[in-house]
Amino acid sequence: MVLKKVISSMLLLTLLAASLTGCGQADSGSEASEAGSTAASQEGQVLRVGVLSIDDVLPFIVADRDGLFKEKGVQVELYPFKSSIDQSKAFEAGQLDVVMNDMIVQGLMKKSGTDTRIISYAFGATPQEGRFLICAAPNSGIEKPEDLKGKRVAISNNTMMDFLLDQYLDYYKIDRSSVDRVNMPDLMLRMETLLAGKDIDAAILPDPLASAAVQQGAKVVIDDTTLTENFSQSVVLASTEAIETQKEALKKFTAAYFEAMQRINDNPDQYRALALENAHVPDTLKDSYRMPTYTPKAVPSEEEVGRVSRWLLDRQLIDKAYKYEEMVDQAFIK
Repeated sequence: MVLKKVISSMLLLTLLAASLTGCGQADSGSEASEAGSTAASQEGQVLRVGVLSIDDVLPFIVADRDGLFKEKGVQVELYPFKSSIDQSKAFEAGQLDVVMNDMIVQGLMKKSGTDTRIISYAFGATPQEGRFLICAAPNSGIEKPEDLKGKRVAISNNTMMDFLLDQYLDYYKIDRSSVDRVNMPDLMLRMETLLAGKDIDAAILPDPLASAAVQQGAKVVIDDTTLTENFSQSVVLASTEAIETQKEALKKFTAAYFEAMQRINDNPDQYRALALENAHVPDTLKDSYRMPTYTPKAVPSEEEVGRVSRWLLDRQLIDKAYKYEEMVDQAFIK
C-alpha cells in the first residue's frame, strides 16, 4: 500500500492525534461552565467531566451509557474535547471538575496554580494497559534498542512521551544524551514522517497509531507492554475544590466508574463496538484492535509519582518535587 493511501486511511485518527498532542479546538470547553452551572442551579450539584476520544476514557462513556452514574445517585455531565490542551485550559478555568490526563500535565498545572489530586488510575496500572511503541522507519536499519544511539527519535518535548523515552533508555542502560530528539508534537505528522523514512529514524507512538505504523512497515524497537517495569500511566484528576465541596458526589462517581471498568473487563465483546467508535479506530485496524482492560480501585504508587516528580524537577519544569499526598488522594479507592 502506498504512503498516500496509508495517510488517507489514517485521517480517521486525526481526532485521536489531536487529543494527545494539543492540536485542534475544544468541542465544548466554553459551553461546559455555562451548561454545568445551569444544570447545577436547576437540579443540584453536577460533576462536569472532560473526556477525549481515546481508550483511557471508555469507562466514563460506559458508565454514562449504562446509567451507572444515575444508579449511584450522582449527576454527571460529560464534555468532549478534541485536544488535551483545550481540556486542560477548561479545567484550569474552573469549567470542569474531573478530567483524564497524566502526571506530567498534573505537575505542570500544579505549578501554574491549578491544584488537583489523582483519584484513580485511568489506564496503565499494569504494563499491559495501554501501549506505547518506539517504532523505527522501515529502512532505518534499527533492530534493537541499542541501535537508537546516534539516531533521530521523534517525540513531543516536555510531555509524557518525552518522559517515557528517558525511562526506556534508562531501562536498557542507554545514555539519554546519545539519542537525538526531534520535537514533533503532531502525532499524525510523526507517523507519516516515520513511514516516509525522512528526517527521523524512529518515533514514539501510542496505539492505535503505533499499530497502524507497524502495519505499514515500521519496525517495533521497544514495546512497553513487554517491559518488567511500568512507566506509562494516565490518571483521573479531580480539582481540590471539587474534592472539598463535592466529596460524596465524587465517591458515587468513582463507584460507578469502577463498576464500568469491571463490566468492560468481564464482557469485552459487549463493548467492542463502543470502544471502536469512541477511539475512532479506522476500518483497517478494527480486526486487530485489542480491547483495553482496566484496573478498578487503584492509584499510582509512591514510586511512580516520585519518578515523574523527579523528572519534572530535573527538567526544571517545576520548582520543587511534590509529595505523594500533594498528588494523590486515596480516599476514593477505599
